[in-house]
Amino acid sequence: MRNYDRINALPPDRIVEKRAHIIGGGIAGLAAAAFLVDDAHMPGPNVTIYEQLPVVGGSMDGAGDAADGYVCRGERELEAWMECLWYLCSKVPSVQTPGRTVLDETHEANRREPIEARFRLMHHQGQRYSVSGPQMSRHDARAMSKLLMTPESELEGRTLAEWFSPQFTQSVFWYCWSSMLAFSPWHSLIEARRYLERFMTYAPGLTRLKGILHTEFNEFDSIIRPLSVWLQSLGVQFRTDTLVEDLQTIDTGSETVVTGMTVRDREGERQVGLTRDDLVFFTNGSLTQNATLADTTTAGKFDLSLDRGCFTVWEKLAARDSKFGNPATFISDVERTNWVSFFVTLRDGGHFFDFMERKTGEVPPCGGAITVVDSAWKLGFVLYGNRYYPNQPDDVDVLWAYGQLSNVTGDYVHKPMRECTGGEMFAEMLYHCGLSPEEIDRTVAACYVSTAYMPYITSQFMPRKISDRPQVIAQGCVNLAFIGQFVEVPGDVVFTVETSVRSAMMAVWGLTGLDKPVIPIHEPGYDMRVVMANLKAAVGVEEVNLRTLPRLVAVGPSPRQLARMLSSLPPPGA
Repeated sequence: MRNYDRINALPPDRIVEKRAHIIGGGIAGLAAAAFLVDDAHMPGPNVTIYEQLPVVGGSMDGAGDAADGYVCRGERELEAWMECLWYLCSKVPSVQTPGRTVLDETHEANRREPIEARFRLMHHQGQRYSVSGPQMSRHDARAMSKLLMTPESELEGRTLAEWFSPQFTQSVFWYCWSSMLAFSPWHSLIEARRYLERFMTYAPGLTRLKGILHTEFNEFDSIIRPLSVWLQSLGVQFRTDTLVEDLQTIDTGSETVVTGMTVRDREGERQVGLTRDDLVFFTNGSLTQNATLADTTTAGKFDLSLDRGCFTVWEKLAARDSKFGNPATFISDVERTNWVSFFVTLRDGGHFFDFMERKTGEVPPCGGAITVVDSAWKLGFVLYGNRYYPNQPDDVDVLWAYGQLSNVTGDYVHKPMRECTGGEMFAEMLYHCGLSPEEIDRTVAACYVSTAYMPYITSQFMPRKISDRPQVIAQGCVNLAFIGQFVEVPGDVVFTVETSVRSAMMAVWGLTGLDKPVIPIHEPGYDMRVVMANLKAAVGVEEVNLRTLPRLVAVGPSPRQLARMLSSLPPPGA
């Protein structure tokens, strides 16, 4: 975004007379509140956030203590071109250091402890898996080049398995890329194409996680907590333990107006009447909806109840009008949208962390994620060490892990992951790291494990049509906008914090009429330096010369594809 566009826009017409109702207290809802108050000049007390859970933050959670164990369901990979996220973080005052912002803290944390993976892939019980040479076969490199030149309209409903060869899922590229993002062969080709294009800058450094950023602490304490504290200081109203069960709308043909909400809180069900001046920002899906927790000694299960919170409200809206999308596309096949994660609090865990430091040459958290290539569960994990929580003692270490296949029998624990206790999940991981049975038992005995069973965690990746997700502001909507991971944001990718924040920005700018440019999406695919770096990495060459040029030409775009790409370039100055 140009500095010229970073303006303090004039207040939209009658903004002080309007009220905002934000359904969902995740990062999208909190960002919408911040933009309403700080950018659109809506009075803080006019903004209300409704959250089903007792605490805000949505999927960006983090709780617990060293005595009873820490809890964290997920992990996000951030990067420097998440412009909307960093714009938001530049506003938020730090709760740790007066006079600093969340952006300042994050920048300093990555300057001090940059992520640089030395041991990205593991196999054969703790052995390094080589990442040298081509990242994929020449056939699949050509297929990827073709994919990047193919319009999304030709990819609707198609999967990765339909496009690439069966050998693609045994390539270095796939092992690194799919485990970072939780892609599976049955997932959407549209989403894969967007990821390949949006994060093309980082593909050459994929095996080193070059460019991946982290926050000072876990994302709840680093982003959610300071953001919610700041919003409360501005007068924003929080209604936790409150479920919005339905939205009442009137459709005149040319306009759709939300006229009321059905709300259930501690006091029971009630109706909230709304007018055209009541702006509704609806988080229409959650990656961690219906997630259930278990622990070291108990096994959990997936909650497949019919009440799916925000998804259920979305289903009611979509049943009235096709412009609100098709939620069934995303939430009807739990076997392909679930996985299980576990978070380990390791007391006196120096032995295991020292063992891994000697093995990998990495000191937490600088190594980033490690993927176990030959794990039946498709395990991946991140060693955070002893600074992931502000209240974490020096002698307590934590790590996060997940398995992409919950219904497959493990390699050490001979049960499907979904049937295992937290201790058994951790034992399976320790086996793949190379510990002996005796060492495994001793390490598990010194830990607390929190497990999370998430039925819809990759639902946003299911094969789809463009129309299956609603527009941020659907046609004719006067006071309703959709935000979060299940809205159509052309060119941007789901399963990122950036998409949640960007959708909130688009919704606030659109419903309030704020006269300020929306921050453009980073488009590295138009930078030929990035394109060449990707081609070289794909075929395993370090420089372009007469010997390597034919290999690059063989996998690069055809003249017709190149012409199509050039024709789609934005005009100069756009």
